[in-house]
Amino acid sequence: MEFALLLPVLILCICGIIDFGCIFLDWNLANEASREAARYAAVNKSVNNNNPPTKAEVQSYINNIYPSVTLSQLTPNPPTSGNPVTATVTYSYTIMTPIISAFFPSNPVTLTGTTTMLVE
Repeated sequence: MEFALLLPVLILCICGIIDFGCIFLDWNLANEASREAARYAAVNKSVNNNNPPTKAEVQSYINNIYPSVTLSQLTPNPPTSGNPVTATVTYSYTIMTPIISAFFPSNPVTLTGTTTMLVE
């Protein structure tokens, strides 16, 4: 009898732990993608000329590594030498468990990563 009463709470806790772990993993992926984008924009040169890469070139580079990540902002675009560049990426995560997704009205959840680096 006691197990039947505690089983729904136990299942809710286990599903919450699983979804939180997946969200944390994907949030870490968004942060890593923003670091890659900022580093690429800060260090590399454009394909067409000797200037820093444009947002489209950084997005193309990021899509080769992280296909599901979107470069939402690169400021300034294109980066200028000696100044900081900020890369912001977004990643959309859909909560897997129907029990947990009932608690989140906005499913999928948008995860954001932002990194600032100095352009060489």
